[in-house]
Amino acid sequence: MQKFLKKIALYGLGAFLLVNVLAIAVLYGLRKSSFYKPSYVASHYAPKNLDYVVIGSSIGLTTLNTQRIDSLTGLQGFNLSIDDTSLSSNYLMLQHFFAQGKTAKNCILALSYWDADNAQPTLNNNDYRFLPFVNASYVHDYYAEMESGYFKPLTFSQYIPAIGVAYYNTELIVPSLLGMVQPQRKNRFDAHGDYAYPGEGISKNVPFKTVTVSWKNPFIQRIADLCAAHQTRLIVYQAPQYHTQVLMEHPDYRILNHSQYFTEAKYFYDAIHVNYRGRQAATDAVVKAINEGCFQK
Repeated sequence: MQKFLKKIALYGLGAFLLVNVLAIAVLYGLRKSSFYKPSYVASHYAPKNLDYVVIGSSIGLTTLNTQRIDSLTGLQGFNLSIDDTSLSSNYLMLQHFFAQGKTAKNCILALSYWDADNAQPTLNNNDYRFLPFVNASYVHDYYAEMESGYFKPLTFSQYIPAIGVAYYNTELIVPSLLGMVQPQRKNRFDAHGDYAYPGEGISKNVPFKTVTVSWKNPFIQRIADLCAAHQTRLIVYQAPQYHTQVLMEHPDYRILNHSQYFTEAKYFYDAIHVNYRGRQAATDAVVKAINEGCFQK
């Protein structure tokens, strides 16, 4: 019986080590791939000193075309925005950018007005994309803060990688394998970090409303403090919204409010996102602001 238990323990230990070795391999493959933006920024995006970056959720990702901004201004920038995230993830992404030894003179925070009023932010759906970097203190600390409950698969992955890989298996294993076959493949962004929604214009009737930002989300100030620590000018940007006027004033932030810069339905993919046509118009409006002195040089 004792020998049997020893065998079981030995096999169990072997299986434990094997699955963790495989998990480490999955995370290593992701870290070296271009599939998710955190990995692309760390392993494939070469420029170090930028004139500006854009951070945000899908609004930042799809509203501003950094390639067009660069071509019209002679500047160099990158879009750090990740879809299906919020201000807490934007903060983590900016930390990640600076942790790679990169700098930016300006940071455009593409705000989601409803997220700015969220006083108790939680983990976001796509935060697992930073898991290949869980051994970095800023990533582990973020997971430890944002995950709730006793079971924290992302946080625990610093010690047992198999936990996070097993929990987010489809989102991690398949992209890791794709990265081995197609190392330049990217998930909903191009070499400049940009992405555009298609569409010929919003068709549903949306009643007009006016909202006032109350600035309750603590990660706005964290982003501001992080920018200040890296001598980066923060510009809080409100993208055009369909039938929504956003009122946003704050004594400590530079604000670029384009919520009603254009209102025609043809420019919108849905009520909160522009389409490819609106993207160009919104980008040109930001270029105008840059030319008028919005950025530090």
